Amino acid sequence: MSYQPGNPWFICDRCGFKKRRSEMRREWNGLMVCKEDFEPRHPQDVMVRGRKENQRVPNARPRQPDVFLEAGDVTADDL
Repeated sequence: MSYQPGNPWFICDRCGFKKRRSEMRREWNGLMVCKEDFEPRHPQDVMVRGRKENQRVPNARPRQPDVFLEAGDVTADDL
């Protein structure tokens, strides 16, 4: 607990213990943690990327207008 020039005290962002700067490491997410609490970034966080999907409908057609029938438009002969 003595003075060390260029090696100040830090508080670990994960466990909250007081450690010297030389015992701390910065994680990929910006946290300053002690060596015991350091977790490297998972490889899939960097390598796996999403791909765009083709979500278009093949042979799409515009919607047809609605046709409304009135009384007498359909007769027994039409059936």
